[in-house]
Amino acid sequence: MSYKLSILASSVVLALSPALHAQEEYSVFDEVVVSGTRSEQSIKNIPSSVSKVSSEDIEQNLATDVKQALKYEPGVQVNGQGRFGMQDFTVRGMSGSRVKVLVDGVEQPASYNPGADVMRKNANTFEVDTLTAIEVNKGPTSTLYGSDALGGTVLMRTKNPEDLLGAGDDTHVGLKTGYASASDEYKATVEVANRTGDLETMVIYTYRDGNETETHGDGANINGPERGAADPLNYESHNVLGKAFYQINEDHRVGLTGEFYTRDQKVTTLSREGYDGGGGFMPGFVYTNVKGDDKDDRLRLGFEHEWLAGNVAFDSLEWKLNWSKSETEHNNFDHTDTYGNRNRSRSGTDESLQLDLQMQKELQLATSRHELTYGLAASDASFELDYTDYFLDSGTSKPGSTEVPKSDEEKWAVFVQDQMFLMDEKLVVTAGLRYDDYKAKPDSSSGLEEHSSDALTTRLGAVYHWNNNFSTYAQYSEGFRSPTIYELYYDKDNAAHGYKIVSNPNLKPEESQSYEIGLRANNRLGALELAAFYNDYDNFIKSKTEEVNGIDVTTNENIDKARIFGAEFKGSLWLDEAFGAPMGTYARLSMAYLDGEDKETGDTLDTLAPFTTVAGVGYDAPSESWGTALTVTAVAAKDKWEDSDNLEAPSYTVVDLTGYYRPTQDLTLRAGLFNAFDEKYWQYQDLEGTSASTEGVDRRTQPGRNWGINLDYAF
Repeated sequence: MSYKLSILASSVVLALSPALHAQEEYSVFDEVVVSGTRSEQSIKNIPSSVSKVSSEDIEQNLATDVKQALKYEPGVQVNGQGRFGMQDFTVRGMSGSRVKVLVDGVEQPASYNPGADVMRKNANTFEVDTLTAIEVNKGPTSTLYGSDALGGTVLMRTKNPEDLLGAGDDTHVGLKTGYASASDEYKATVEVANRTGDLETMVIYTYRDGNETETHGDGANINGPERGAADPLNYESHNVLGKAFYQINEDHRVGLTGEFYTRDQKVTTLSREGYDGGGGFMPGFVYTNVKGDDKDDRLRLGFEHEWLAGNVAFDSLEWKLNWSKSETEHNNFDHTDTYGNRNRSRSGTDESLQLDLQMQKELQLATSRHELTYGLAASDASFELDYTDYFLDSGTSKPGSTEVPKSDEEKWAVFVQDQMFLMDEKLVVTAGLRYDDYKAKPDSSSGLEEHSSDALTTRLGAVYHWNNNFSTYAQYSEGFRSPTIYELYYDKDNAAHGYKIVSNPNLKPEESQSYEIGLRANNRLGALELAAFYNDYDNFIKSKTEEVNGIDVTTNENIDKARIFGAEFKGSLWLDEAFGAPMGTYARLSMAYLDGEDKETGDTLDTLAPFTTVAGVGYDAPSESWGTALTVTAVAAKDKWEDSDNLEAPSYTVVDLTGYYRPTQDLTLRAGLFNAFDEKYWQYQDLEGTSASTEGVDRRTQPGRNWGINLDYAF
């Protein structure tokens, strides 16, 4: 590890030494983000790490989904592959529902994974062509966003009409098309925006048609559990995003948003052909003709109103009301001698109504300025499963056994934040406080108890600007996560098979405390950001099994504690200014180091990513007519797991090359060659829970050499 730390130290010294003495009125940290303070604010005034991937970054990297959009962000991983696709995010070692996901401020349901290979309800319904930015707020952010922001927040912001309409432009039409060889995917996007008087409107439609994401070509293309190639799959998706904003007068603006996403998918699960579900001891459970027919839908309708009041209580007030519904349906077909031909139909539905009210007030005092943000949030959500087993040969059916009953969730919260600008705005102090109340109500027919819990979270951070080019910051923040419906109400009596799963509605919320320090520096040669953090986690929910009268009884309890610490570095260097390279030449470097342990057992956490470095060089012609970039991603091996028998995730280095050509201002051609040297590699999270005896490990590899091409035309 010493050589890695030496590289990091050298990079800091190289980039920092000129920045400490520079006085230019220039800062790359003036970039505006929303997730750091719930309002538009320059990164330079935020006392924590916030990563932002813009729509330009997404296009430049030819990303086809959120996972590809975030692949160069150390400290952030997107999990999931195969039939069920993207599952969740990992931010600084926290994953699943411990990371809050928002779209335009609207809370998204956490993925549902009961462990069976026939049911998942994953986060597969985000269309990157609609996004203007993805922001990742690293570390606990519950004072801003409440429950689930235990380890961080991912905020996706969709485009508005003003993002498409330039100054003085009243109409925009954009056409995009592209191809990605890794999934044999074709896409087409149409953007239309218009400004007529005080009315702005926009519609974005995206169509995608593709197949399974390839694994590395070394994988055996055979049937059965030893299969190394991805299971054949084809899909079609449609996404429509529409927005309309009307400026009623100088003080009032209203807006409507509607979005609909649908995806149909068919899979032939060749890796299950010949699988013996009876383990050789129970004849009649050999699976053949294994197929799947899947459908994912997401619908969102929203209304918002902004009032520039300028009164004593607030300068501006904004309230939003959003209704959303997402549904997943999996039809799982197979044949066994015991059941004949059957379809195990599994569906899950999340529905929510969410109200957000936020007010802002600026106070100018004799020696300070205060930007106050305060408000409330409330939501009512429901989750329901519907399982049916159809026996196709006999034409009969029976209800399937669901893991949890239909349940409702009620949340409400109040929050306040004061961003204080002191000492002629050299010192910026941010203090936040939030109270959240949570209730879960299972269907009365289940006989299970209701759950209630609450949490008070705080945040205190400060940024000190030593000069225009060098700043340091420090922050303490808290997070919490209410128990999920699955954790509260999974209840199953299967004593005949030797086990029971008992619900526990008395679970307490998980808690986190985070300490972070960092620095930011920049001058005409480049910029850097360095952060170090230490996070403590308490009351982790974990299953515990005890034998009672010869039966294994499993229940969830607050029995675990963990700590995670690490450092992250991000820097850029203008090579033309530093070394006289052609104007427009630059270099970038980012690194992330994580460590930590389960404080109860001392084991390394499975969710900790290995040391990751992303380095690149690029060139953008001064005429903006063409450019190219070379990016190298190097990831160390992960050889420490909670289970010592877990298969090691080998280290790897992947090289990507992208470029663009703009013959006219309105036409852009982009192309990319990815994994240029055909490296065979696994992402560490895809090997969690595997051992040397696990079959079909090659089926978890990432694609070998692949390429993509996009064409954008706007007028």
